[in-house]
Amino acid sequence: MSTLVTGAFGCIGSWVVRGLLARGERPVVFDLGDDPWRMRMIVGPDVAGRVATVRGNIADRDQVAGVVREHGISRIIHLAAWQIPLCRQDPPRGALINVVGTANVFEAARASEGRVERVVYASSAAVFGPPGLYPPGPIRDDAPWRPATHYGVYKVANEETARVYWDEHRIPSMGFRPLSVYGPGRDFGLTADPTLAMKAAVLGRAFRIRWGGRTDLIYTEDVARALIAAADSRLDGARVYNLHGASAAVAEVARLIAEAWPPAAGLITHVEEPIPFPDALDDSRYQGDLGPVPRTALADGIRRTLEEFARLEKEGRLDARELA
Repeated sequence: MSTLVTGAFGCIGSWVVRGLLARGERPVVFDLGDDPWRMRMIVGPDVAGRVATVRGNIADRDQVAGVVREHGISRIIHLAAWQIPLCRQDPPRGALINVVGTANVFEAARASEGRVERVVYASSAAVFGPPGLYPPGPIRDDAPWRPATHYGVYKVANEETARVYWDEHRIPSMGFRPLSVYGPGRDFGLTADPTLAMKAAVLGRAFRIRWGGRTDLIYTEDVARALIAAADSRLDGARVYNLHGASAAVAEVARLIAEAWPPAAGLITHVEEPIPFPDALDDSRYQGDLGPVPRTALADGIRRTLEEFARLEKEGRLDARELA
């Protein structure tokens, strides 16, 4: 079995690669970047020798089809995408990468004539709108889409693309909707600020999280675990799942950082400005189909992230370019 991971140099992609390697697989990684520094940080300095690396552009249909064909890919974990800030900055390019890129992945699966058994991909809770648009309580999987960003609109398009490829070509797929992913390697995007605050804490720097209110935080290894479980699944259809971690106020995150890393007391602040996304997700459908799956408690995830950053700092390998 050969697994293709697109966007493998990103945060979640690096954790997926780590999980696949731990199972004895040698995944094929596909990314436009030329410096897999996150993979080296999360997997280890020797990661390049343990994976098959293909440099390519997800927006290039022929490149995507070529890597699937040439490496005999049997399942795809598709994570290549632009985050909210880049999609806002250049919406047409964001649509090319996020929407056309996803269509290219499904088309490569269709062209494999059954060799690709399923596609697993990252959607996002950004398909939903702010909590005031919904009844009280966690947002269910079947809640109506109300995206407030281009990025969210593109994720809706991808979920519908997956549905059509099932309806017309019987390509099974599973998409996942996390919200605020945190942990080592999370350094870009609107909801990356809690992780950046943890990195700043280890470095003894002040950091202001640019938003506030409540959000649903999930440890990045939990997201990777869900994606790999989906790739192993034999369930059919075009399924989409919310992913729930812990619903918490940003003020609580700052407090937990200070508790776990006392030298950071007073260094982490935030702006009390909610982001236009749900503050809690209901993932009972995921737990029913692929679980039960334990969640990393927020305090434990924060502690693990701080400890990992401290280890990397001690080894001289903690990259802090995004804190400049």
